[in-house]
Amino acid sequence: MTAHVTGGGALDVLLGAYEAADKQKSIRDRRFTVTHANFPNAEAIVRARKLGVVFDCQPAWHYFDGPAIKAAFGPARMKDFQPYRTLFDAGLVVAGGSDHMAGFDSRQAINPYHPFFGMWMAITRETADGTVMEPEQQITREEALRMWTLNAAYLSFDEKTKGSIEPGKLADFVVISKDYLSCPVDEIKNIDALQTVVDGKSVYKNQSGW
Repeated sequence: MTAHVTGGGALDVLLGAYEAADKQKSIRDRRFTVTHANFPNAEAIVRARKLGVVFDCQPAWHYFDGPAIKAAFGPARMKDFQPYRTLFDAGLVVAGGSDHMAGFDSRQAINPYHPFFGMWMAITRETADGTVMEPEQQITREEALRMWTLNAAYLSFDEKTKGSIEPGKLADFVVISKDYLSCPVDEIKNIDALQTVVDGKSVYKNQSGW
């Protein structure tokens, strides 16, 4: 089960519905999901943790919408805007994604869907106007990578077959243009796929001739 919620009030209503369902039959191992969850406050995080609720988040909301709403919402409310550091520290499973995409440029689209661009957003907390908002909510490179890999697989009950390179899992991996873990942080958003392998078979090669 999942539902789209962006405001804190909507999240409270959804968690109330999940709590009601849990009273009828436990949902704690069913990975009920919150999609977007842009403003989870401390109470909502505790409620989600108790229920085993997982989070499906899109850092581009913070990147683009942060500069537009910060004056209207004010500093106190903005502290709860996509608080990834707090969510990870609370032990919640947080996956990263791009909301929707319509096939436009993966970085220039209104909803950019390039995964490394999204990881860079979560790591730096930089927004479209160049400012860094809520830097205390920055996460590590490893945590951001997990959002798009093992945590995403967990949300769909696929963590035993996907999400990491381990014996017994599908041989799905990508060869990338830079060392994600050691390159300068601002180069992360420019990382591209050079080759994609699915189930051990090469299905894509970059046309640059690498």
